[in-house]
Amino acid sequence: MVLNNRIIGLQIEFEDEIIKEFEKIALEFYPNEIGGYLMGYYTKDRSKAVIVKQIRANNFENSPTSFKHNVDQELKETFIRMFNEEKIHYLGEWHTHPNSNSNYSLTDFNALKKIAENKKSNIENPILLIIGFDKKGIKDYTFNVFYNNKLLKYE
Repeated sequence: MVLNNRIIGLQIEFEDEIIKEFEKIALEFYPNEIGGYLMGYYTKDRSKAVIVKQIRANNFENSPTSFKHNVDQELKETFIRMFNEEKIHYLGEWHTHPNSNSNYSLTDFNALKKIAENKKSNIENPILLIIGFDKKGIKDYTFNVFYNNKLLKYE
């Protein structure tokens, strides 16, 4: 599937199978939030971000209304290995909103802003996927991109 953001001019592409992965993980942790990292690459002309896989956070705290993860040394090594072996890298974040919708919160906005401002991350426009779901499965999901101090929705 390809989604567009007309304001920034950056498309995102992903396979439907990855959404099924998110649903399986979301249901495993229901009724708590869970999340992780979007991994992939940009096309040479940087017009499209291609999401090829996700990594679920392994060092986290969660509840029905919050999710906080920590980037530990093991995760850093995983990112390096994926880049060296698969030529993919971090594109952004994903997390769930159990019994809710896929609208971002102020906490979500501030987290992406912090990532964009972190010079070490080297990600100017991180992508955020939020998945709204309940015990039956995904209700909706929204991809956003951080740009010009705003979170802009993909359509």
